[in-house]
Amino acid sequence: MTKPLANFIEDEEIAPFLRFIFALPDNDSHISLHNDIKLAFQDFMACNPNLPRMSSSKRFIQKVQEILHLEDRRVVLYRHRRASSRVYEVKETSSMLVRLSIKDFLGIKERLANPDLPLGQRTMEINMAPFYDYGPDLKDPGTIGNGIRHLNRYMSANVFHQRQKWNNTLFEFLKLHQLHGEQLLLDGEKIKTAEELESCLEDAVDFLERCDCQEDLKRLKNKLKHLGFLSGWGNNQARMLETMNLLQDIIEQPNEDTLEEFLSRVPMVSKVVLLSPHGWFGQENVLGRPDTGGQVVYILDQAKALEQYLAKDLRLAGLDIKPKVLIATRLIPEADGTSCDQRLEKVKNTQNVYILRTPFRDLEGNIIPHWISRFRIWPYLDQYSVDVEKDIVEELGGRPDLFVGNYSDGNLVATNLSKNLGVIQCNIAHALEKSKYLFSDLYWDKFEDEYNFSVQIMADLISMNHANFIITSTGQEITGTDTSIGQYESYQFFSMPGLLQVINGIDLFHPRFNVIPPGVSTQTYFPYTQKKKRDKADTDRLKRIMFEINDEECFGELYDPEKPPIFSIARLDRIKNLTGLVEAYGQDANLRERANLILVASSIDIEKSTDSEERDEIRKMHAIIELYNLYGSIRWIGKRLSKSDTGEVYRIMADRAGIFVQPALFEAFGLTILEAMHSGLPVFATEFGGPQEIIIDGESGFLINPTDPAAMTSKIFDFFSLAEEDPKHWRKFSKSGMQRAQKYFTWELYCRRLTRLTKVYGFWRYSISDKAKYRLGQYCHLMYHLFFKHRAFKIE
Repeated sequence: MTKPLANFIEDEEIAPFLRFIFALPDNDSHISLHNDIKLAFQDFMACNPNLPRMSSSKRFIQKVQEILHLEDRRVVLYRHRRASSRVYEVKETSSMLVRLSIKDFLGIKERLANPDLPLGQRTMEINMAPFYDYGPDLKDPGTIGNGIRHLNRYMSANVFHQRQKWNNTLFEFLKLHQLHGEQLLLDGEKIKTAEELESCLEDAVDFLERCDCQEDLKRLKNKLKHLGFLSGWGNNQARMLETMNLLQDIIEQPNEDTLEEFLSRVPMVSKVVLLSPHGWFGQENVLGRPDTGGQVVYILDQAKALEQYLAKDLRLAGLDIKPKVLIATRLIPEADGTSCDQRLEKVKNTQNVYILRTPFRDLEGNIIPHWISRFRIWPYLDQYSVDVEKDIVEELGGRPDLFVGNYSDGNLVATNLSKNLGVIQCNIAHALEKSKYLFSDLYWDKFEDEYNFSVQIMADLISMNHANFIITSTGQEITGTDTSIGQYESYQFFSMPGLLQVINGIDLFHPRFNVIPPGVSTQTYFPYTQKKKRDKADTDRLKRIMFEINDEECFGELYDPEKPPIFSIARLDRIKNLTGLVEAYGQDANLRERANLILVASSIDIEKSTDSEERDEIRKMHAIIELYNLYGSIRWIGKRLSKSDTGEVYRIMADRAGIFVQPALFEAFGLTILEAMHSGLPVFATEFGGPQEIIIDGESGFLINPTDPAAMTSKIFDFFSLAEEDPKHWRKFSKSGMQRAQKYFTWELYCRRLTRLTKVYGFWRYSISDKAKYRLGQYCHLMYHLFFKHRAFKIE
């Protein structure tokens, strides 16, 4: 298919546009990426002031994700809307765009990446599209991320148009429902058909409307039991009546809201397993260790909040059932002063939340005693899945009601357990490494020795296609923004030259995706203005650490400690870009004069790190400080702070009218941003990734481009300048940040939505035929056994 370039660009702009794309600086990969193209276009316009306005060219370029440099032509990956891309070929002497297939595009990229590939070589081709022939499809990319609403709409429409079939399905679902071995909702001996349910519902509603024993719960339950209705309808007369009225409405005139509200009241969830196999998972002394950071905080807070919410949910259903939450992780015998060698550890300030640790074993059955990088754990997950299943069933006294996988490894284990035990599966990626590491797919062979991306990316494909539903913290994780590709979107098509080619790896228009942002612990991260909640001894101790103490874990002495602080806290990973922040600060003499820079990051001593990437960053950090002579302007704290200490540090920085900067090259979400906002510290965060949906730029914080150091530090300098002129400026952003965090990012909202998702998708899973998803499951099963295990077991 051929299209005139004039369909996209004004006629007078076509010639300079072609001149621009053919003059784009080439590189070793012969691939220009979106950010490079955008910056090059800015330079092109600056160097050619007499050109037309080029406004239509600029709009076109905003949607160009890649340009492949070929000798006589350019191949353009054009993202015409979210979740959907097209490929065009253009020649310098032509104003026509020739449409290419995705397969052709991947073939060209493969040849650019590896010219030595044998001509006509055929590799494994993956196309998941034929297996998504069941259930509804979304049409509008803007609805992706709100799958529950679309699914409810689809199911309620089916209930309306195929009333007999779906009423029977709903009846059977309710009749079979149990928790902890107790039959709930309907007595199948007294109510045998969907038609009988309608009649019995009328009698039950009539009784509840007329009864004069609202306070006598035992009498209410006995009467309803006589009518065929068991426990689970509610904890009082009013709630029982509401729930039964909802069911009547579904049977008579269903709609999406009614269906969701009714299903949300059905007591389906009391036992939950959160899976996070890799890393050091504990409540103390683990943060800051390799592979151990925000995910641990996220899961612990999630588990605590989930227990509280489920207890309330079960209580409202009228059940005396205590929920139980297990965090299944890895047992590490060489625990290095942590609790990671304990099989079972109760989570503090909970009634029934435990960390359950199961060891990794090698092929001979020997326990692996030491920590293993998340990039090298893949050989152990198959046996781990078998072992942890036994431990989970033993601890819970049976199957759980929900598996929640975390990160690539946890999601893969959740897939194995869900398939084997028949339990609903939720995936949470936290981060997909394919998006974090540039060209991790195209140059997979160069990354393989250290990162094993070929195995991890396959694990992602298997688990994300098998999951019943997927939770992301932001919509951009799924479909990106108007100008950038999302993490999941990047799995739609890609190539690992010489290994495999993915034509269609994930269906983004399937309603399994749902955006639910997390919260933070408000007991730990509360506003700096709440002086009575703060411990003065802790405040004084942490002030000394942040600003005064000089020891083997603290680097740098501030010449003027009264300057407002620029504060950041993160692991020293390349992607977190703390060294980039320090370098930008070093290059900006005005900012150095205006503010100090304070970092809490890993270790200051390269000999104390066992992680190669972290060691490189430590070395780089010292070199930058030396290069720009930052002594006197920077403090680098290499201590592992507890959560409570971290919360107080945010408040200390707010006391001094400082700011928090998160300069990552890419951030899937950004819990530290929320922590700072809840604490009242104004935030500056990367525009690449999730922070775009946390922060309203210029209102509740600021978005920065970490690849443009001068612009980044200029934005920070301007903020401090305005705050110095008018202190209300600082307080405005402190307050607006707190208000946004408190309104939209809380664990109460998160748990409410997660529980609803589990119930709605649980009913959907029951209502569709087993055959509908069988072929997709079998395809994933084959990829697991024929590709994943084959490559994983080769990792040393």
